[in-house]
Amino acid sequence: MNQQDPRGAILRPEQAARYLGITKRHLYNIAERDSTFPRKIVFSVRCVGWRREAIDLWLQVKEGSAA
Repeated sequence: MNQQDPRGAILRPEQAARYLGITKRHLYNIAERDSTFPRKIVFSVRCVGWRREAIDLWLQVKEGSAA
């Protein structure tokens, strides 16, 4: 069986919000206002997502700046 690396997974808005422990509205607010947050990938007008790997890297940077 061919298993993909989950870090390369694309997280849809609901999944990304759950992954970060926030609401979808808060996710969209962060995406709009925080220039360091990963850019969303637009697949179509109503279909977007974020790479889990990019979100993980953003979290690492945020954790480092809080220290």
